Amino acid sequence: MMTKRDYITIFLEKVKEIWEPARGFLVLMRYNILNEEQTEDLFQVFKSVVQSSSDEMKKRKLQRAILAVENLRNQEKTETTLNQDLDQILSEI
Repeated sequence: MMTKRDYITIFLEKVKEIWEPARGFLVLMRYNILNEEQTEDLFQVFKSVVQSSSDEMKKRKLQRAILAVENLRNQEKTETTLNQDLDQILSEI
């Protein structure tokens, strides 16, 4: 199961070539410098940076990266739900 930290690390890997600050944040994530709350705040900052970006090409690329991370999150939730449902069914047998 992936954590928020994993999702944000994936996001940073995807955008480090088009958004320079991502490299520094990636170091913070890899060395577990930030706690869970700071990690979530950081992801919210990324979203706001994307919205305020004036470079439309970078903005679209960053939006796609955020969408990819959110899709991974949703997929993980779906898989977790399916696993829980399967566990419940198997326990009833």
